[in-house]
Amino acid sequence: MMTRALAGLMLASPLALAADGSWSSQSFGGTMTRGGQVVKSRPVQSPSPLASGAMASRAYWKITTSGPAPVGMRIRLCSAARCLMLPGMAGEIALPTDMSPGGPFRFEYATARGGIFSSPVTVLSNALTVAYTSPR
Repeated sequence: MMTRALAGLMLASPLALAADGSWSSQSFGGTMTRGGQVVKSRPVQSPSPLASGAMASRAYWKITTSGPAPVGMRIRLCSAARCLMLPGMAGEIALPTDMSPGGPFRFEYATARGGIFSSPVTVLSNALTVAYTSPR
């Protein structure tokens, strides 16, 4: 009986031995005034240290601007390891394992459209929630 219980524990999924968690933060994003400009947000990160061995799983974001986003605006979520293209002003995306779940993260905004914008676009808020798993 004991052998079966031990074998069951050894075959358990690593996710069954992990704790799920998340954190949320937001920052100001900056102002875009012309095409070809890259604007970087202030960094966002976990408000408290995460357990050693924690692994990022998903990111959820919502971006609020002062007006309509410029045509062709590209948004990236960046960590020290890499940047990921985001498909819109809000959504969710799986995070690769080389992105630290505690951050810091920053948003980068760019547009290929040339010239000066008739009205600047200010990113009022970059809201980010990062989900992660931690070993128990």
